[in-house]
Amino acid sequence: MINELLIHKNHLTCIPETMNCEEALTILEGDGARLAPVLDGSNTLFRGNIYRYHIYQYKSKHPEADLSQIPVTRFLKNTTKIVHDTDSLYRLFFAMSDLPYIAVLNEQNSFLGIVRHNTMTRYFAQAWAMQTAGFVLNVRIIGKKGEYERLIKIIHRYSEINSMMTLEEADTNTFASINFVLPAGLDQIKLNALVRDLEKRGYQTRSYKVK
Repeated sequence: MINELLIHKNHLTCIPETMNCEEALTILEGDGARLAPVLDGSNTLFRGNIYRYHIYQYKSKHPEADLSQIPVTRFLKNTTKIVHDTDSLYRLFFAMSDLPYIAVLNEQNSFLGIVRHNTMTRYFAQAWAMQTAGFVLNVRIIGKKGEYERLIKIIHRYSEINSMMTLEEADTNTFASINFVLPAGLDQIKLNALVRDLEKRGYQTRSYKVK
């Protein structure tokens, strides 16, 4: 699935690790890019990201510095922030964090390209049917056999379910958290009744209004 969100490296501006900061700035400014992936000489290994900001910051503190003599490797960031193309979307979601993009490697750890944060956000918004969502109901469960089915039956007494997602692995007797996306047509009174019903049965819940 990650491959479907991937921007291949052939469509990216990548910086060789042998380049100096002056050359990198010329490329980044020409592209209007905040950052770019830095690759090794074979164009296969991901070394990290180079940010314009960090070069500017260094130059402002050291105005006498000659950027043409400073290698980009001095300012590498996010060197371990990667996912593999075989990883799950859940892994992608949590690994991305607040990065503008994340590097994607194959099983041989060769750099394939990147997944942008806004691409991932749009995908999950569509997958979770957020366009028609009114509330997100978070339910903490233990993972007992048949618990998913029972929860769905309880919720369906009060509302339809647009989508649902398990945020952690739910092995037997291991706590997990599920987000149920409920439609915009659900009113607050029914939601409150649903929450009371679930909490009466021992579930910890939190609800968020989407719109």
